[in-house]
Amino acid sequence: MSKVSYCLIALIMTALLFMGAVRVHEWYTQRQEEQEIASQNDGNPFTFQQVPVSLAAPEVEWVQDPVQYKRTYPEIYFEDAPLTPEQQAQQAQETISSIVEDFKNDPAMVEFNEELQAASNGEVKDLVDLSTQNLQQILQQNPEISHIVEKHAKDVDFAKVLKEIFENPQFQQSVKELQGESPLMQKQAAQ
Repeated sequence: MSKVSYCLIALIMTALLFMGAVRVHEWYTQRQEEQEIASQNDGNPFTFQQVPVSLAAPEVEWVQDPVQYKRTYPEIYFEDAPLTPEQQAQQAQETISSIVEDFKNDPAMVEFNEELQAASNGEVKDLVDLSTQNLQQILQQNPEISHIVEKHAKDVDFAKVLKEIFENPQFQQSVKELQGESPLMQKQAAQ
């Protein structure tokens, strides 16, 4: 035999050995996969729900120093101090002025205010003065004011405005604080 024949035989033998090694490797990996599947299904103590469990201890983690507890106090709100009688009177007067101010441009109210000023020589300017000052004293000094109130109370437009003002609970409360039960309020309530 020639050298070429020996080379060809060596080449064929090498190819056969390589193919055999490949087959052995495939068989070995297939067998390992089958064993792994079997171990997952046979109740292996190192698996849980077919997931492998590691028994290695966890690594120690750094823990920060404890934080000092600081007590938080609830927010406490104090009520304002009760109003003094002077403050109550001032608040009542401001309330009355605010309510009457809403109607100051009404034509019936303008005419009423002009007649009040003329009858009292400018002492009583409008309904605010009648509501916030001592009404008994004003009526004694100027008896014609009661006639002006009666005259304008017959006017439908003025009566509507007066009714709207007098029916306001804040107005009623403020007048009671300043005067007690006023005769003007009693007259309006009677109508």
